[in-house]
Amino acid sequence: MAVTRSVQSFFWKQGESVRYFLNYKNENQLLEAENRLLKERISILMKYLDDVSTEEVIAGTSGKGDYTFIPATIVKNSINKQHNYIILNVGSNNGVEEGMGVITSWGIVGIVEAVSPRISYVSSFLNTSQSVSAKIVSNNVFGPMVWTGVGNKAVVREIPIHTEVYLGDTISTSGYSAIFPPDIPIGIVTSIDEINGVALELGVEMFQNFRALRLVDVVINNYGKEIKMIEDERE
Repeated sequence: MAVTRSVQSFFWKQGESVRYFLNYKNENQLLEAENRLLKERISILMKYLDDVSTEEVIAGTSGKGDYTFIPATIVKNSINKQHNYIILNVGSNNGVEEGMGVITSWGIVGIVEAVSPRISYVSSFLNTSQSVSAKIVSNNVFGPMVWTGVGNKAVVREIPIHTEVYLGDTISTSGYSAIFPPDIPIGIVTSIDEINGVALELGVEMFQNFRALRLVDVVINNYGKEIKMIEDERE
């Protein structure tokens, strides 16, 4: 349901951001960061709740919602290639289809590329040919994010040059695709580079530790087929 998902995302963001600062800041800086991030999340959540009517909340709690999830366990995970992949213990018998996203509470994992009755083959986000639409949480400015080919490092490209962005800002999914839900935390901005004087490229340290992956969720967009049908008709 939409409301539950937004509240869940709120706590995801807080936990992920704190995790990053535990690794990179001293104790005093950590406390300052926690306070700043908590205030930011509360502000975002309160604005969301102000925009949602009682009728929408009731509809959200009683209906199917925008997304549902299929829990899965990873049975094979490659991390040392330029085009890594993951094998899951769920397949078409469980409702998994090609093109579905795979996530954890720490971020995005990949996209399902092939399915058998009991097994799914996932193209990991640790794949230099894969990208996801990501945004700066503080201002919703978005651009494509790609893996750099090294560790948990990614970059968000095509950010307008005058965008207000700072080191430590949170990056999340934008929601501008039929694959991943919006507002799933992805990582923290660790560098900001100007590209040819017309755009910014943001270095991102991803929250997801791909070496420790075990349990994931396959994302079902309950409007995905309708979206694709309309897009196909208009093309």
